[in-house]
Amino acid sequence: MQAFSKIALVAALVLSAAGVMAGEITNSTISGQGADNQATAKDSKAFQHIGVTFGSGKILKSTIDGTDAKNHARGERSVAHQDIGRVTNGGTMDNVRVYARGAHNDAFGKDSVAEQRIGSVDSGLMKDTTIYARNARNQATGEKSRATQEIGVVHSGKMQGVTVYADNANNLASGKNAVAEQKVGVVN
Repeated sequence: MQAFSKIALVAALVLSAAGVMAGEITNSTISGQGADNQATAKDSKAFQHIGVTFGSGKILKSTIDGTDAKNHARGERSVAHQDIGRVTNGGTMDNVRVYARGAHNDAFGKDSVAEQRIGSVDSGLMKDTTIYARNARNQATGEKSRATQEIGVVHSGKMQGVTVYADNANNLASGKNAVAEQKVGVVN
């Protein structure tokens, strides 16, 4: 019986620790206007996260501003990953304004990959949210190029009362194995 109690205690601690790892942004304003992130060497990587929760997190009643944010990876093994207003691994985005006008993300190099996600929820709910991403740009240029741009996207979940402005958003893959995928206002 004592061994069972210890196992139960350990299990409870592990589960509560996992719950604590889920982030929450509530009644907040996060401004990353003009933020500039760069990786410029042979094995380049550039990861930029503005207003992002991980692990079943929530963004509630908040404003995320990544207007004119820049993320660059320039080098042989380039990767550029930019998230502005994103909930990962299940969670909720409710009553949120995401601004990413003119945000740009690019990967230039032999093994290029460029991933840009603006106003995105993985396995959850996006509700009463407005996403402004006019003139957002994502580009991969190099031998194994790939460019993925997602604006106002919910993966494995539900979108309700959402408005997405992505006028003139641009996604480009250029190079030997170029692929470009752009999603705007999509639930899949």
